[in-house]
Amino acid sequence: MSNPFLRFEDGKISLGGKDLLVSSANLSISPSFQVERVYGDYDPDLVGAKTEFINFAPMTGLNGKLDISFYISAESFNREGGINSIERLFEIKGGMSEDPIHSNVVGRYSFDNMYLTSFSFELQPFKIVKASASYIIYGSIRKNPSRRFVQLGANFAHGLKSFGQIKIGGAAVNPSSFEKFEINSLNYKIIVDRKLHTKIRESENTSINTFPDGVLPYRVSVESIESEMNVQCNDIVSSLNSYGDQQLGSSPEGLQDSEICAFLYSAKGERVAKFSSRGKIQSESISITEGSNASCNIYIKEIIK
Repeated sequence: MSNPFLRFEDGKISLGGKDLLVSSANLSISPSFQVERVYGDYDPDLVGAKTEFINFAPMTGLNGKLDISFYISAESFNREGGINSIERLFEIKGGMSEDPIHSNVVGRYSFDNMYLTSFSFELQPFKIVKASASYIIYGSIRKNPSRRFVQLGANFAHGLKSFGQIKIGGAAVNPSSFEKFEINSLNYKIIVDRKLHTKIRESENTSINTFPDGVLPYRVSVESIESEMNVQCNDIVSSLNSYGDQQLGSSPEGLQDSEICAFLYSAKGERVAKFSSRGKIQSESISITEGSNASCNIYIKEIIK
């Protein structure tokens, strides 16, 4: 007899037909209703007209959300026998595809018509790289038999080998420009703003009452894409101007953007992927407390689209 309760160990999570090593997942689906009422005869007990309930009218189609936390591994980025890039795997850079992600499974449930809205990860020394992603979903979900995820020989990305480089105003941050510049942790995030487009005929056709997913958007366009990098380090950028640039004495005009790159490597030294944000310094800070070293933060944002 099958277990009526779904254990985490028995739940398979696959996005776009690709299995992920997930530590947690939250899936939700809900309709959007508007209550329709009409008013009837006068009711002395109510001291007013009776309210006759008519119906719950949908305002939009079904929509949902998926939030996952997963571990980055070389297998996650593998494509046709080679190491994939983050831009190709998640399609989160310029020219991002507006096509939905199909063939998705979370535990016992499958669904289609999913779109990425955010992706982030954090690098810390001696820790496996753990990422988070959020998606929007249009349409319903379907129940399937439980499928156990089996992963053999996973080669995880490791924080000890994964720190990248920083360029401030085109000048590389290294011992020649900053004495022993050190990074303690790095956070990367990319955010996608999408806009929903629907058609009257397709949304109001009576066939949607028998279609399992109901009303689906005609198009989910990409309105904007932004990436962010935040590093915790031992120094901040000096000579910062109001445009978020470092004022270099050798380049009074045409100041270049700042950039933070993160290169992910497995514990065995195999390169897994590259992430970067090239833009302006949004903020930087330094904190000094008794009994600890100074802690600095540099935050850079890139407008991709």
